[in-house]
Amino acid sequence: NVMGISMGSSEGGGYANKDGNLMGWINELCYCRLDLNPHAPTDPWTKGSHTGMSHMYLGQRGATKLAAKAGVDLPPNYIYPHPDMCTIKHEDHAQCLKLIQKAMTKPEKEPTVRELYETIGVYLGYALANYCEFYPIDHVMILGRVSKGKGGDLMLETAKKVLETEFPEFAGMQFHTADDHFKAVGQCIAAAALPTL
Repeated sequence: NVMGISMGSSEGGGYANKDGNLMGWINELCYCRLDLNPHAPTDPWTKGSHTGMSHMYLGQRGATKLAAKAGVDLPPNYIYPHPDMCTIKHEDHAQCLKLIQKAMTKPEKEPTVRELYETIGVYLGYALANYCEFYPIDHVMILGRVSKGKGGDLMLETAKKVLETEFPEFAGMQFHTADDHFKAVGQCIAAAALPTL
């Protein structure tokens, strides 16, 4: 029972059961509601109709909306909720994520930027517990730009701690990841290798 999550431009997902079979339904995860707070952020696709969607927590928007609070030096238009950060375009978020990752490597910024990654790790831990209501998950493969670098490692460690502390019944879930290059483009390679149906 394997769930794959790509934490990139959005949140991508896929699932295969213990026999290696796809389940016969769409299991895209980016529009799952994770945050039930009525004041949770909305996204530009639903234009206020839905709040708390998972891609606002587990994709690059989850990181970029926290960047200024984490002390990352940003141009004004990269500070959420600037209108440039509330469109369907991903380019500004990709550039902002690069600034977050760069800040994580600076000793003077690392103590506050690490809190950003710990926060996303908490999001991921609770999301995985939520997904376990619908899918038995023994293994989870985490890919995508958000999971790159030292911050990504911290995020995964935090998600494991959330499962161990809050959801011990899921603490045996095994986390898998790849090197940073594969995290960024691995899902493209995997999709290209899929057999013709």
